[in-house]
Amino acid sequence: MSRKDEILAFLKNSNESFSAQQIADELNLDRANVSRYLNELYKEKSIEKQSGKPILYRVVNKGKRQNYPFRQLIGANGSLKIAVQQAQAAILYPPRGLHTLILGKTGTGKSLFAECMYEYAVESNILENHAPFITFNCADYSQNPQLLYGHIFGVKKGAYTGADSDRPGLLEKCDGGILFLDEIHRLPHEGQEMLFTFIDKGEFRRLGESDHLRKASVQIIGATTENPESFLLETFTRRIPMSITLPSLDDRNLEERFQLIEHFLILESKRLNETIYVDRRALSALLIYHASANIGQLQRDLKLSCAKAFLNYKSNQIQYLNITQMDLPIHVQKGLLDTKDFREKMDRLIGSDQEIFKFHDQESDSEMRDEDDNFYDVIESKLHQLHQDGRSDADIKKELLVDIDQYFNRYLDKLPEVGVNEVVDEQIWGITEKIYSFAEGELVRSFSNKMKFAFALHLQGSIERIKQFQTVFHPNLNEIRKKYSKEFKVSIEIAQMIENELNVEIPLDEIGFITMFLAADIEENMHQQGQNVGIIVMMHGKSTASSMLQTVQDLLGVQQGKALDMPLSMEVREMYERVKNTVIELNPTKGVLFLVDMGSLSSFGNMIFEETGVKTKTISMTSTPIVMEAVRKASLGRSLEDIYQSCQQLFDYKFSTSKSREKPLKKAIITACFTGEGVALKLKTRLVDLVKGKNIEILSIQFLNRHAFTEKVGQISEQYDILAIVGTVHFQYDDIPFFSAIDVFHKNKFKEIEKLIEDEEPYQKMAQSLEGHISTIPHVQKLIQRLRKLVNEIERKLMITLEDGVDKGIIIHLIFLIENMKLKQAVRQFDDFSGFRKKYAREMSVVKETLRDLEKEFDFILSESETAYLCQMFIENRKS
Repeated sequence: MSRKDEILAFLKNSNESFSAQQIADELNLDRANVSRYLNELYKEKSIEKQSGKPILYRVVNKGKRQNYPFRQLIGANGSLKIAVQQAQAAILYPPRGLHTLILGKTGTGKSLFAECMYEYAVESNILENHAPFITFNCADYSQNPQLLYGHIFGVKKGAYTGADSDRPGLLEKCDGGILFLDEIHRLPHEGQEMLFTFIDKGEFRRLGESDHLRKASVQIIGATTENPESFLLETFTRRIPMSITLPSLDDRNLEERFQLIEHFLILESKRLNETIYVDRRALSALLIYHASANIGQLQRDLKLSCAKAFLNYKSNQIQYLNITQMDLPIHVQKGLLDTKDFREKMDRLIGSDQEIFKFHDQESDSEMRDEDDNFYDVIESKLHQLHQDGRSDADIKKELLVDIDQYFNRYLDKLPEVGVNEVVDEQIWGITEKIYSFAEGELVRSFSNKMKFAFALHLQGSIERIKQFQTVFHPNLNEIRKKYSKEFKVSIEIAQMIENELNVEIPLDEIGFITMFLAADIEENMHQQGQNVGIIVMMHGKSTASSMLQTVQDLLGVQQGKALDMPLSMEVREMYERVKNTVIELNPTKGVLFLVDMGSLSSFGNMIFEETGVKTKTISMTSTPIVMEAVRKASLGRSLEDIYQSCQQLFDYKFSTSKSREKPLKKAIITACFTGEGVALKLKTRLVDLVKGKNIEILSIQFLNRHAFTEKVGQISEQYDILAIVGTVHFQYDDIPFFSAIDVFHKNKFKEIEKLIEDEEPYQKMAQSLEGHISTIPHVQKLIQRLRKLVNEIERKLMITLEDGVDKGIIIHLIFLIENMKLKQAVRQFDDFSGFRKKYAREMSVVKETLRDLEKEFDFILSESETAYLCQMFIENRKS
């Protein structure tokens, strides 16, 4: 007997529901294999599954399915259990069942429940397979009783104006079946009397008919949102013996609500043909907000949230369709204000460590494999499974980049409680100690022993895999590199240490995993660093700032931040003094971020810094999302620079379409010193001859602190393309080259500055020559500047130096390559591609990864063959 048959036999014999883990434990099998076999059995329709956490499986019992329709109702064994039992009794009661009234508020699922009653009657052989089931809403004709009665009972020609022919009613059409009258309380008393006559005798007349008594066998199911005693005749309600009440959404437990959310999101996933991801805060809000219109409103709110997330996904080229808190309607977001009351229940339901939840119509038990499995085996297994399901490469990447983050967190949380020596090789532990000693010095951060242990376990498995020539793949490498740039740079050096110590070649994707380990302790450490950055929101108006900050604090559930409103009648000086005093009172040792709307408030930062010594940053034209990002990161203990950059990126992203500005042609070199203007002037004198006859200015700056200098360089960069900074104290700003004062008077270093200046002319001429000859790229000069940086970055990553002039050739090659790609021209095939890739896999990965952002920016896809050609250019043209 095969493993799959063994699992099916187990389910048949037990006739109960089990999770994949329970079956694995019972049969002593690997859980991942059990999950795969269950998926296959489900696709073959040999078993069925029940949604929820965990997913439960049971065999399909074809011989006994009488209660099947009700089991598809979420809550059939919970909040709807009594209602289901009543419904079954109403259908089975001899000889033809009981007429029934379904009570419940708007949106509780009365119509769906009535349909289940009908399906149950058919499957129980109470009704014929093709017995009619007709739904009619009495509210549609409540303003015209004649039409209403005519629809139900039928019409005789001439019964009323417009009745120009005989017409059968719903009772005739529904003979032998069930008639569902929704909003039955809208049926007038006269109509109720006509209906209870039919209920009593099974007889009726069409409207306007007196000489013909008709018969029909119809079970009536009515539904109402109202108290039946207030709207229905007592003589009518006496004839409907079965009354079933459906609970409101608030009366259901969180487990059922989660299953409803899951059900609706899977429906949307089918409709959009996309996997839907929901972050933890959004799911929490959906689970606990008050939906006044019950399940119907929950479905509408989910549809709206999916629509917003889908628009964001398509228009902004986000990697996957992800519903965040900001995609929810505001009344849903307010559910987060009650998180404290539900936290324990939610942690039991959805766990406390999972941040992203996945919903897909093909999703079965798609959790990552057991935590004891090798980290890479998890990824490889997932890749294999998704390929077998016929998923596209884009879909596979979306799935993996979410799942790997979740697996990584679980991997750290569930390490075995054993000694290091029991599971980690002595040599691996030795290199781990060296790595973390180096990392702590470079990142100025301490790491827990648990983190070192986790990394050692990971490294041990990684080295074994690399030595066996097995592929390492990280689908989220580019995002990791951007999100944790400092840690990524340190990881590159760590990879070199590992290569030297263990004589292996570390792939670029593995550097991404190393980065995740270095970044994993960030938030924990941030919490331990004491006082947080001060966030001050300042805006014109009586309550603008207060209202915005209060909204953010309510949504995030924190008290971080201070709001200062500036009434239009207040003088600027008075406002400044108020802000300064607030900063002094706060005494924020880690600095203050000012979030302002416009005008004079934008200028307070530098003056506050000068007067108080407190570091400041300012973001103008702020908005609620920016305030939310600042408060959120401040509450996590992030640094001022980190919060500022994060908010600035959010701001830049929002206005990127309107801020496309060509870099000015005017170029400059900045000379600067702390001690006085004299040194700067001497540096300028030394450089004057270099720039003579060239369109390059030398700007001398004197400054007393780095903060002021940073602000000044930022202002200059708005008007100039800064080629280099020369100064007495080392200073780094973006990717502008820095040369010390000693370098200027050192022969070899001075040649580097000379080469930097001389290199500008060919690039200027290149841009002028190509303008007008490249049809798909609007600003060639901008592209050239971008490519220069990328070529230098590839040289640095590959640790090579290109022969003179080759960099310019590569840039021209790339410009025309992008043009050809955008024009959809044929791709060249690289000779012996597989052999080249095998030999230079790492180099190709570096080239592809470095150019990934360029692909997005200029909307093209670099083929593997062209990547190989580029890689070959770098390798064969390096200086020996």
